[in-house]
Amino acid sequence: MKTIFTVLLFLLLYVAGNAQTLDGSWKGQFSGPNGDMELVFTFKVNADTLNGDVTSEMGSLPIENGKVNGNELSFDVNVNGQVISHTGVWDGDTVKLSLPWGDQQMVLSRVKEESKINGKWIGVVSNPQGDMELTFTFKVDGDTLTGTDSSSIGVIELTNGTVNGNDFSFDVDLQGMIINHKCKYLDDDTIDVIANVMDQEMDMKLTRVTQ
Repeated sequence: MKTIFTVLLFLLLYVAGNAQTLDGSWKGQFSGPNGDMELVFTFKVNADTLNGDVTSEMGSLPIENGKVNGNELSFDVNVNGQVISHTGVWDGDTVKLSLPWGDQQMVLSRVKEESKINGKWIGVVSNPQGDMELTFTFKVDGDTLTGTDSSSIGVIELTNGTVNGNDFSFDVDLQGMIINHKCKYLDDDTIDVIANVMDQEMDMKLTRVTQ
């Protein structure tokens, strides 16, 4: 009985996880008589119902009669009274849509949102020699953080950068001394930093450098 329960729980989590990954924006290209047109589909799954819209240079139209069954989806788009039915299969970051005209197919790619942590940030750290201004440049790729730490000393590459939601951490190698930084992105578009320097914690607030 325990084994059956475990299998059922795994299947439920698998289906729920897959339904969630369909949420978001997807970009594709439609080839028509007047040339190619870029389309952006926005999907939102609620149980087995699919909602959203499709946007092009001509405007935005709602998705109608949307359904999701595992990794299969279907929906209609009403274009000036003509109902165009779409069926598709999604796998990870790709959705393959079949259109009602012959064997025509459209491949959609997930539009990945840029992390709010990305960009250039400035802060001031206090030390026995006085205040020092630091400029950090962050780049998030999945759960990995890369970037640089720039100051009057020079430019240092960040190492061991990891991201977990709004929390992230990285190390700075300052002439052989490893300084660990634990950071949190806040709703007011600032970053709180706790730097561990020789077992001493130093607080720092980073503000975004606007271009």
